[in-house]
Amino acid sequence: MTQRPPQLWAGIDVGKGHHWITVVDSDGESLWNRKVINSESDILAAFGEAMGMSDHVIWALDLIDGPASLLLGVLANHGQNPRYVTGSKFAAFKKSFSGQGKTDLKDSYIIAEFARCLRRQTVPAPAPSRLTKELTLILSHRSNVSTERTRTINRMRALLTSIFPELERSFDFAQSQGPLVLLSGYQTPAAIRRMGESRLTAWLAKRGVRKAAAIAEKALAAARAQESAANAEDVAAELVAELAQKIMEMNNRLKELEKKVKELLSRHPQAPIVLSMPGFGGVLAAELLAAIGDISRFPTSGRLAVASGMAPVSRDSGSNTGNRLRPTQYSRPLQRAFFLSSQIACLTTGTWENEMYLRKYQGYTHDKGRHKKAVIAVARQRVSILWAMLRDGRLYEREYNPREKAASDAQAA
Repeated sequence: MTQRPPQLWAGIDVGKGHHWITVVDSDGESLWNRKVINSESDILAAFGEAMGMSDHVIWALDLIDGPASLLLGVLANHGQNPRYVTGSKFAAFKKSFSGQGKTDLKDSYIIAEFARCLRRQTVPAPAPSRLTKELTLILSHRSNVSTERTRTINRMRALLTSIFPELERSFDFAQSQGPLVLLSGYQTPAAIRRMGESRLTAWLAKRGVRKAAAIAEKALAAARAQESAANAEDVAAELVAELAQKIMEMNNRLKELEKKVKELLSRHPQAPIVLSMPGFGGVLAAELLAAIGDISRFPTSGRLAVASGMAPVSRDSGSNTGNRLRPTQYSRPLQRAFFLSSQIACLTTGTWENEMYLRKYQGYTHDKGRHKKAVIAVARQRVSILWAMLRDGRLYEREYNPREKAASDAQAA
């Protein structure tokens, strides 16, 4: 009877319709590979075949969301702890293999070999909790809607500039709903002049616009400053009205999504901890918790700092030492949450963040990017504090020093 190998490595090249799985032994020999349809029955069948070859199989994959969600759920339900191979590391490792061709089968083999040879370079990829998954989906959709809203505003302003540049300069359409309501009904100088200030004020007020009189006055002043009509003005005006209506709908949708984010955040057990720290509001706290997932993924505060891009990368060689550069491999959502929250805290007087920011800012006297560097310096300290808060399950205190806490824990041990 052939003895079963004590350990195997399974590399999974994730796809939308199907995955490729390759299993290798301790010598890197491919023992089994299969194309697996992205369905529960096919995934379970492949899982059973792979587990039948060894009692211990290490699973590694190149994607941890989207098409991989069902796969991760099946593995988690059967007590498996898959590993994640990041795209940049996979691309660098792939260059060590001969040939320039690419196939899903080859990629799955390379992923398996990466997990076998460089397991410490992989990242745990546990299936997220239901609450974390819901937060991630809502925040991702909110980001897409916000991006599309910005594009639509830019298109609308470009069209409005072509027919009525004076009105385009008069309002900030990204921050105020009232000017969008105005554009949904009136887009040309002649139309606004015909309405007059009193009638336009009443028209805006009837549609619930705040400060309707001020908006009407400013719009009429812009209309009086332009007597000429642009070429194809009527067609452009129709498109501006359509885009303005679309922007208002997206504004309402963003408010609904933000309300949903806050409702989900209220159910998160660690939300009060993050919200207690200066600089964090509902959306930023939700983004941070969704990106972190389980704090146990980061055994030290340094690991969290590296993942958020707040730790510099050394570039030393020989006698050329002390070089620190900005990292290129980090979590963008984590970086955004830490940087923006720290920037808010830095501008809040009476906080240690504000004191440290001013000290660092004044120290970078001849540096054009001193604001950003000062904020990053503050953010690095906040990463350590927040990590300790989440580890200990305690709210923010100005006097709370995570380094003293770690030292006292070491002495007690």
